[in-house]
Amino acid sequence: VSIIFGRLLCDLGEYDKSQKYFQYLFNSSQNEDRSWIEFNIGRCLYLKGEWNEAREYYDHAYDRMMMGKPARVKDSARVLNNIGVILDNQGKYDEALDYYQRALKIREEFYPSVHMAIATSLGNIGIILCEQGKYDEALDYHQRALNIQEELYPSGLADIPHSFDNIDGTPCTQREYDKAPNHYHEAEETRKKVYISVHINIATSLNYIGIILRNQRKYNEALEYHQRALKIQQKLYPSSNIRIAYSLNNIGVIFCDQKKYDEALHYYQQTLEIHQKFYPFGHVDIGRILNNIGIILRNQRRYDEALAYHERALEILQKFYPTGHADIAYSFDNIGEIHYHQKKYDFALCVYQQALEIREKCHPSDHVNIAANLNNIGIVLLNQEKYDDALDYHQRALRIREKIHSSGHVKIAHSINNIGAVLCNQKKYNEALVCHRQAFEILQKLYPTGHADIAYSFDNIGDIECRQEKYDVAIYYYQQALKIREQCYPTGHVDIASSFDKIGNIEYRHEN
Repeated sequence: VSIIFGRLLCDLGEYDKSQKYFQYLFNSSQNEDRSWIEFNIGRCLYLKGEWNEAREYYDHAYDRMMMGKPARVKDSARVLNNIGVILDNQGKYDEALDYYQRALKIREEFYPSVHMAIATSLGNIGIILCEQGKYDEALDYHQRALNIQEELYPSGLADIPHSFDNIDGTPCTQREYDKAPNHYHEAEETRKKVYISVHINIATSLNYIGIILRNQRKYNEALEYHQRALKIQQKLYPSSNIRIAYSLNNIGVIFCDQKKYDEALHYYQQTLEIHQKFYPFGHVDIGRILNNIGIILRNQRRYDEALAYHERALEILQKFYPTGHADIAYSFDNIGEIHYHQKKYDFALCVYQQALEIREKCHPSDHVNIAANLNNIGIVLLNQEKYDDALDYHQRALRIREKIHSSGHVKIAHSINNIGAVLCNQKKYNEALVCHRQAFEILQKLYPTGHADIAYSFDNIGDIECRQEKYDVAIYYYQQALKIREQCYPTGHVDIASSFDKIGNIEYRHEN
């Protein structure tokens, strides 16, 4: 009971109170399970963003379990799992995968093949594989997790007991229920708990599969999975439940990717409203949602409004993570992006460098987000005409991306394109052209039916040909870019206007 109370404090977001409570238990009680106390102190520290300190407590808990007589191997799987979560957040994906696989091996040994703990481990492995860009393997693990969850409750949503159709019940059914024997009450409560637990996990797996499909740019399929998750959650919870907010947020992300900004904003605002009711004193998730809304407003070119949202997000995140955190770096990124679009390059550079400083403390030197940060700084330096510095940052970003991604990854193409842009501005046209063609080949394999990134490559090649006064060749590439953009964007999009502008300029030169 003592440990349950401490966990409840943690679940309510009272991390400091929970940590102090568990430390009091550890120091004063001889009857409580000290390994679980250390585990829960670690959990509090993890949720506060103090990952290294959390890892120390998890290690102590694991050692205590394994040194017991007999060793508590089954319990240790949970500790291994949580160490994996920390390593995942630190970007140490290979190590995280090792811990998740160790946890899975134990769970497969101690649990039946169809068990929620096994599904959880499979899902965690799927998350790592997704972050490593191994989407097909990730999808397989998440599908296996989903299969277990659906097998645990095979009848599906249609077979909800009548007494569970409405948890509050009508006065009539409630009177009948009160007359039932105690064992009926217990059975019904157990059935409710099992139903809820299993379907929560099914919804979670559906959301993870949606995230993988989104990373594969299969937006319509991803949207379908997130909507299925939302439908399950809406049957389980009232409309203001926090889990519903997560699915609403995922749907908003898809609409943002599809450039359906009004729809995305609608879903994000619903998400924000739920979170603000659920966490009246603030929460890191509110900061993340404010950042999402800011991104939408930025894409709608409502820069001042966007900046206000990102600054609110930063204020919240700095309150919860006073010593620095990857989420704070993300807020700095977003603020930097606004300044960049407003052509306030000095401000943008300063903010991006603050983000990089945090990430270099939080992550290993070859982390994907450090590469993204270097890339952003390189883009600002290019616009400041500091070409040598810009080239250095883009090359550093490319080296990291080549280390962590497969040779045909979209991020590698982006870095190569950016290097080409710098070389073009240095008037090294042949080298620039090699870069842009190399990026184009990668993108064409990834998106055989066309994509906005391919249009960007066509545009870059056209720019080089235009600078070399090869206008007929340039106009061909600009027209190819225009065709793709007209397929990808709504009429009136700024990139479509840019294509028309470039084509018009060449035609004007021909006429004169």
